[in-house]
Amino acid sequence: MQISGGKFNTKKEDAQERNKKISNVILICIAVVVIAIIAIMYSIIYIQKNTFRVYIDGKSINLPEGTILFDDATGKIHVDIMGIASYLGYDAHKGEFKLYTEDENKCWVECKNETASFFLNSNKISKAEPNQRADYEDYTISDTIVRKNNKLYCTPEGIKIGFNVTFDYHEEGKNIQIYTLPYLVKNYTEQFKKLGYKEGIDDDFNNQKAVLYNLFVVKKDNNLYGVVNSQNQEIIGSRYNRMVFNENAGEFYVTNTTSKKGIVTQTGETKINLLYDDINMIDKNNGLYVVRNGNKYGVLGNTGNIVIHLEYDNIGVGVSNFPNNGITNRYVLFENAIPVSRNKKWGMFDVKGNLILPLEYDTLGYSSGATGNLTGKVVNNLLIIPSYKAIVFGKELTVQDGNNTKKVKRYGIYDYKGNELVVTALDNAYFVVNGGVNTYYMENNGKTYNIEEYLERHPLQIQTTSKEDTPTTPTNTTGNVTSTEVTNTTTSQSNPQNTTNSVSGTPPQGNINILSQ
Repeated sequence: MQISGGKFNTKKEDAQERNKKISNVILICIAVVVIAIIAIMYSIIYIQKNTFRVYIDGKSINLPEGTILFDDATGKIHVDIMGIASYLGYDAHKGEFKLYTEDENKCWVECKNETASFFLNSNKISKAEPNQRADYEDYTISDTIVRKNNKLYCTPEGIKIGFNVTFDYHEEGKNIQIYTLPYLVKNYTEQFKKLGYKEGIDDDFNNQKAVLYNLFVVKKDNNLYGVVNSQNQEIIGSRYNRMVFNENAGEFYVTNTTSKKGIVTQTGETKINLLYDDINMIDKNNGLYVVRNGNKYGVLGNTGNIVIHLEYDNIGVGVSNFPNNGITNRYVLFENAIPVSRNKKWGMFDVKGNLILPLEYDTLGYSSGATGNLTGKVVNNLLIIPSYKAIVFGKELTVQDGNNTKKVKRYGIYDYKGNELVVTALDNAYFVVNGGVNTYYMENNGKTYNIEEYLERHPLQIQTTSKEDTPTTPTNTTGNVTSTEVTNTTTSQSNPQNTTNSVSGTPPQGNINILSQ
């Protein structure tokens, strides 16, 4: 009995020992799992703390790899312009707006209210309405557009301007917060309605952009507009029938109760008195504004000083007459020349108010739908030749044709400082687009010339190649005649009877072509 009892006790002790070992193993496994979970949690927290997160309108967004790059060497952030566009409510395209090329050194983005164009190695962003009713406006940013990973990138400053967003990088929180304009407008509109403004924020797109600068255009109980900040503190009193925010200059075009317009700064100071029927900024760098009273136009400086007297019928170019001609500012060509007309005669002032081309020209640009000698090719009306900063003007001349006189139009080319490049003797001037490249042509006496090639070959004729911007005094030589000598002659070869077509009152200079090769 004692032996069998001992065996029972031994078996019982063995079972207890096994259970104890199993319990220990389970406890060890649980401990390992707990430690693993804790390690994973700490790893996640560590990764989150050391991973940049992007929030757009308060929501975390997983952008494709490479959309946002951090340069450890410079500390700068670069953003893929086309890559981020769709996340900010924009469509993106290669090339330049309205030119429709696939130039990978340029791109443009658009929403329903605005387009923005970006250019490689440039610190300029050009913005315009999609329908181009208004002029391009150039915005300058601190850093140039760069190429990385075969894509165009810009710094957050460019993203703010091009996409109308706020962009804040929080280094400690390792996150980027972006808010789009529609999101901000919606939220602030609700806030201002609660403050008693029935219409909330004014719905004009330009005025909505003021939100990005902590400026809010609101209409008060007197049914007049004013500006407040996000704390509802008055910046500009509610005394205007209309207000339009000019983002580029950070100021407001304002209209009073008698429909006169002027400019008020974002601090509430009157910059240009409300004396005009219309006003529009034409040159930010030089602080120039075109103004209109009745049917007369002039140009003011940014203190209201007169630059060009208010006595002209037109100032600037009708851009619609020159599609694809690359005119970004219809008032100021090549940052210096301001075309004006009075009594149907055209001339030019510079940005300082100096007359650089007298008002004696009948047309600005060539826009007669030339067919030229390029049969079968579509040609375009021509105003400017960008590579030479050149502008086309035309005159109506009286010519002697045998025993008869007749009126003819002849065209000349001048640079942006008013210097004559090609005499007023051309039958026409136009350009052809091929593969997104503009080629410029002029015709005289039945011959066609490539304008850029001709100007390159005739430095004496053109006074200066404006590429170098170093004007010189022209030297008069055979074959490089000036407009005061002769405009139209024919050779004895082309006219066996040797009948000349010369400007009335100007003696012919022999049987030579105006444009010598």
